[in-house]
Amino acid sequence: MNGDVAPVVIRAALVVGALSLSWIVGSLLLDVVRLVRGALTTRTFMGVVARYLVVGAAVTPVVHGGGVARAATCDVDTDESDRGDSSPLWLTPVVSGVTALGVVVGRDKWRRRSDASPSTVELLSGDDLGRDELVIDERVEGPSCVPPHDFVAGVLGPVSVTTADGDRVKFVRARSEELLVWLALHPSKRFRSMARADIWAEPVKDSTFANITSDARRALQVVAPGGSGLGVTLNDELVLTGVVSDVEILRRCVDHARRRPEEGGLEALRYGLSLVRGTPFSGASYIWSDATGLATDAVMLVVRAASMLADMCADADDPDGVYWATGQGLLAVPGQEDLLAVRLRLHAERQDRVGLTTEWRAYLRMLAADPWSDGTPSPAMSRLWEELGAIIRPE
Repeated sequence: MNGDVAPVVIRAALVVGALSLSWIVGSLLLDVVRLVRGALTTRTFMGVVARYLVVGAAVTPVVHGGGVARAATCDVDTDESDRGDSSPLWLTPVVSGVTALGVVVGRDKWRRRSDASPSTVELLSGDDLGRDELVIDERVEGPSCVPPHDFVAGVLGPVSVTTADGDRVKFVRARSEELLVWLALHPSKRFRSMARADIWAEPVKDSTFANITSDARRALQVVAPGGSGLGVTLNDELVLTGVVSDVEILRRCVDHARRRPEEGGLEALRYGLSLVRGTPFSGASYIWSDATGLATDAVMLVVRAASMLADMCADADDPDGVYWATGQGLLAVPGQEDLLAVRLRLHAERQDRVGLTTEWRAYLRMLAADPWSDGTPSPAMSRLWEELGAIIRPE
């Protein structure tokens, strides 16, 4: 090779090799930081480390050979003692990989130790427990049929995740909230593979899913630090504790009122229906809620609970309870004819002509505004209106 060209080629090879090694080390350090913060799964990180080692093993001989050629071609004086004492250049990627693996092992050991370490509990005396300043929980205690929980995934209305006190949990990513709602509604399908298949219509990257789970975990811990939330796992399973859906709460209240109505059945139904805030899944465009029939099941559950509570309140001679129960049901299904018929009959029994006509006109306006309706009442509702109009006395 020409003496003038050889030094340039050797220097270019050294620069390319040095830049490649710098990129490997820098990228590896960045991935270590992402792993520690929980934005990267351990399995993905192990694959990244393996790729770095392969690339480093391929680039290192180039840099080492370029250094030797530069010393021989460019007449660079080298000290034999320094050459013998210096570490081989190929140790750089190996040391980086071993360091990364050490970070992974150390992180897992630290988390297992922190999970296994018992918390210290300070016992208070009877006098301390009687002090007023220690009574700080102002939550309304739910019926015994409601499972213990710290968070509620609400879908009986606008989708939201709140604490048991009603404080809204704020997420950076909308998919994080959707993931928690999906997990709360699918207790038997809490696996990463199933969640990714249901929530996303197309394959999603591991890093994207890891960022979503990390955001969901962080949002729960910020609002209510403690043991509840989305756990960290190294397999396909997603562990969710302390989070229950309002659909599950209402379902348990309905089952309790149906099996043991004399043991607080009315109170249980009232508690469950108080969670209804509107049409289920309103404001959300989840592809899985309609495809699996969850929205329809939630609507039918609300209507059944409202009918049960209205019947109980009617037997207890509580007209206000009937109005409230049917009103909660109509929040979820506006214009539901069975619930509306109960309200119309109650107005007629109480000789409330104003209430009867107001209820009927609101029903007609709802039909006129419904794009799926022709604006006319059903035959059953028309017959009911004629029947009630004949029963009620004119003013």
